Amino acid sequence: MESAVMNLFATPLYRSQLGRAFSETELQFIQSELGDPIRAVANHSSKNKNVLAAEAMSDIRAVLQACLDDYFAKIYNSSNDVCLQITQSWLTLSRRGESHHSHVHPNSVVSGVLYINLADNDGINFYRNEDMIWYELLRSADTYYNAHKYFIKTAIGDILLFPSNVHHGVSEVAEDLSRISLSFNTFFSGELGREEFSNALKISIG
Repeated sequence: MESAVMNLFATPLYRSQLGRAFSETELQFIQSELGDPIRAVANHSSKNKNVLAAEAMSDIRAVLQACLDDYFAKIYNSSNDVCLQITQSWLTLSRRGESHHSHVHPNSVVSGVLYINLADNDGINFYRNEDMIWYELLRSADTYYNAHKYFIKTAIGDILLFPSNVHHGVSEVAEDLSRISLSFNTFFSGELGREEFSNALKISIG
């Protein structure tokens, strides 16, 4: 019997690279922001939730914005005069024995992460939304269609962008190192909808 399976309405995971080593100025700023971190659920984060506003991070912010512009053009392909703009940004620190619980990012359209320091075999887990699954079946093997989670291996300098409502997290750190990443949220800035449909909206992110 011949058959075919197609994928509908894919969830985009955008991947890019900083393309250079972090400068001494950037690394000094990052270390200073993590000098007195606050406790999160199972790891730590910077008190500053707007780290990309710092002058020391201006070059990195420009690269991340360029990635967002590319993501928006490829994924949304909109004719509206609108873009994705970075809202909040913060640093995350995880040490041996710490992890990052599965979570989503409310009040954000697309979220991103830039990897600053991590182990050789490290990355991020993405989890399927199982809220609407009312049955339980044992899997003989994980496939694209039945897997509970996907592990995406990453390296220093990698940039990932993904819809903010996708559950994600980080497994427990097994190495003696400081795992550092920069996370950020975004929202639409500009004009959405159409006047003739009575759903026009203008948003300005300050």
